[in-house]
Amino acid sequence: MMKKLSPSLLISSLLRPIVRLCLKQGLRLAEIDEQLRKVLVAEAQEVVRETGSDVSASKISVITGIHRMEVTRLMSGKDRHHEKQDVLHRVLGLWGNKRTYRDSNDQPKALSFQGLDSEFAHLVATVSKEVSHYPILFELERVGAVTIQGDRVIMKLQEYVPVGDCEHGLELLALDVEALTETVTGNLGDRASTPDLHLRTYFDNIPPERLEEIRLWTLAKGVAFHKEARDYLSRFDRDMNPELGSGEERASVVVSTFSLAKKDEAPPQITPKKRGRKKSATSTPPSSDHTES
Repeated sequence: MMKKLSPSLLISSLLRPIVRLCLKQGLRLAEIDEQLRKVLVAEAQEVVRETGSDVSASKISVITGIHRMEVTRLMSGKDRHHEKQDVLHRVLGLWGNKRTYRDSNDQPKALSFQGLDSEFAHLVATVSKEVSHYPILFELERVGAVTIQGDRVIMKLQEYVPVGDCEHGLELLALDVEALTETVTGNLGDRASTPDLHLRTYFDNIPPERLEEIRLWTLAKGVAFHKEARDYLSRFDRDMNPELGSGEERASVVVSTFSLAKKDEAPPQITPKKRGRKKSATSTPPSSDHTES
């Protein structure tokens, strides 16, 4: 049996790279929380099915700690209803569609942003008065939706949408994470005397111009290694060797490799914007035709 790990250590270790990826993709708590609940319920259903028992909302609720009514919703496939749209989506939507914020070419115009009487501050205040315009500006700039030129902010992307992904690539990621997690936890527990392979090679002062050469080398070595691994493991596979018998008990072996050769780049530095003298962001905004998006 694997020894009991600290819940905070276990969860933080597993979630840290996932959270970092979510932040890079522009996901926030509501989206992450909804998907986490869905995965918890889906996996709990599999756990119950594996025992041969009937799946019920009550069992899933006890296993996951999620309220039974919420479990019922998640099992039905219904998405949680959000009455308020995301502030970032609404800011970009209003900016891109309201005539007040469009130029003579009917494109989203560059807005002043310095101070609470600026055009961008009035735009944000129209959407929400719970947050000032500076954090909104920071996040939109961080994800590349806007750019700053002088004392103006310019829209680059009218939709704040997380970058698209490859379903197959993420499926492989999930399988590798699951296998690696079992390897590490197994090595910490009952398999510590004969551990599974878990090695990491790392160098951090490589000339960037040599990366392509290194990628080609690791690819060639990886392909050759996996061919050798498949040739070796196939000798023990019953499907390929019927003479090994057809026992009911089965075992699996996973050998997964990856390499990452990249130039280390500092995150974009976002210069603090001059705030100017604070004034009410709820003062009369620029004249408008009252046409909302």
